[in-house]
Amino acid sequence: MIIANAHPESKSIPGPHSSIHHPPPDHTKEPDADSKKPIPDTGWHGPTADGPGATPSARGGDYEHDWMHKPPYWWVSEGGLFTVEYTSECWCGNVAFEFHGEPVDAKHCHCRQCQRLHGAPFQWAVIFPKTSVRLLRNENDSLHCFSTQTRKAAHNVPCKVSCNTCRSPLFDEGRRTVLAYPSSFRFKPAKSRNHDQDVTQDIKGRHDPQHSDVHDPGYYQQVPLHFQPTCHIFYGQRVMEVPDGVPKWRGHKGESELMQEMSDVQGIMPRYKGHAQTKDEEPTQEDNLD
Repeated sequence: MIIANAHPESKSIPGPHSSIHHPPPDHTKEPDADSKKPIPDTGWHGPTADGPGATPSARGGDYEHDWMHKPPYWWVSEGGLFTVEYTSECWCGNVAFEFHGEPVDAKHCHCRQCQRLHGAPFQWAVIFPKTSVRLLRNENDSLHCFSTQTRKAAHNVPCKVSCNTCRSPLFDEGRRTVLAYPSSFRFKPAKSRNHDQDVTQDIKGRHDPQHSDVHDPGYYQQVPLHFQPTCHIFYGQRVMEVPDGVPKWRGHKGESELMQEMSDVQGIMPRYKGHAQTKDEEPTQEDNLD
């Protein structure tokens, strides 16, 4: 039996309808400039508006000139300290990025802004220092930036980066970090959950020997441990409940209360599978406050 508890060494307390999972002590705060984890030296010593080697656009806005030739876009690593661990690309392949090292954190965000901008119930993102990201390809000048603050297509930090051809979202550029979307990454083939063997390849596609399903080549990918979310944030704004054993914060990580995974709130998926919603099941104003 597979138990949904991402941190079995941490406590889980019963809630009114499901468990409230708590994170390990070192997973209770968002990583930031004061984080104990040091930012790796990837060889960025170029000029910025805030001085040589500073993080570009660290004060936000559009003050950084020639930003396209500074992290996380085109730039040169002095001493070859930037070593590529991962690559990501948009759906059509026009835009690609490369990443140094492992992400410092990973999360699911359920805020309304992420729901609307991604067209999905929630966002999955991993956090890299800005100087650990570099533009690898930009065919037909397809790189596109959108500022959620000015609501204009422009490089105004924080901003969302995507491909202007296929419209695939790639990452959010923050003041000091990049929130990259793992769905655009290329990972190694997956292994069976209970057996230490690779997913096999045959003429029908990629096959999991633990199950009977067969999919096209490339279907299964092994998500690295550092890409697996440590938490859900803004779970208070969720439209879909996720009983995955990962801690769930009402707002920001470490700055809000922990929530139970499942509830009896009407109007949140999954709820009405297999039958139509009756008048008695329609959500009330009190339900929507949960």
